[in-house]
Formats: sequence, C-alpha cells, structure tokens
Amino acid sequence: MKPFFLNSLATVHQIYQQWERHFPFLKLRIYSPSHQLIDDNATQVSLQALSLTAEHQTELKVDPNMSVRLFVEAFQNTFGLRAEVLRHSGYSWDETENTDLWTLTEQNQKGKAQSQIYRTKES
Repeated sequence: MKPFFLNSLATVHQIYQQWERHFPFLKLRIYSPSHQLIDDNATQVSLQALSLTAEHQTELKVDPNMSVRLFVEAFQNTFGLRAEVLRHSGYSWDETENTDLWTLTEQNQKGKAQSQIYRTKES
C-alpha cells in the first residue's frame, strides 16, 4: 500500500472517510484540544479550525509501514490534536496500546483476520 496524506484543511468527517478507505479494520479517533472525542457525524469542522496552534503544518504523510506509536506522535506534532487508533476485533474495537509498535498495515491485517474468525464462527 502506498503512503497517503492527511490535510489540515479537510473536515474531520473527510479525514475519517479517507482513513477508512486505507485501513478498513482500523478506526481513527481524533480528540479536540479539550480532550473531547470528535464524533464523525457531529462536525464538519476542519482539523486546522480545531487546532489551537496555528503554526502547525498542514499535511501529514501517512506511511502504512509506520508504527501506530509513530503515527499518533506525528499526528499530534503535525496538527496539534491527539489521535487514537483502534483495531477491529469481531464485534468491538480494541485499543492498540499494547501493540503500538506494530505497523498500521500489521494492525489492519490483524483486524481483518479477527473479523474473518468471527464471521466463520457465525456461519
């Protein structure tokens, strides 16, 4: 999978959609500077408008081979907002803090495998 870019001028909804296209078994959560989860359907506000620090960069290159830890740090440094990555696990979304050294691709593949296991059990 090729790297892609997240742009601060995009709305949170657009960022979530772009993320899902690249990592369908990972969920990105973005938090406001006041630590409130920014719901996908609740806002059409850009990342730039949410950030309290105007001097942050406007674009983040997301390399699927970067670790979750590196992505979260880069997101914070680039946009001034906290992000969290969750992995699909059957019927729920699990935190990745215990496996945050895995790459985004590895996390996504694990989520896909977990989803297939649950689908097989349901059949």
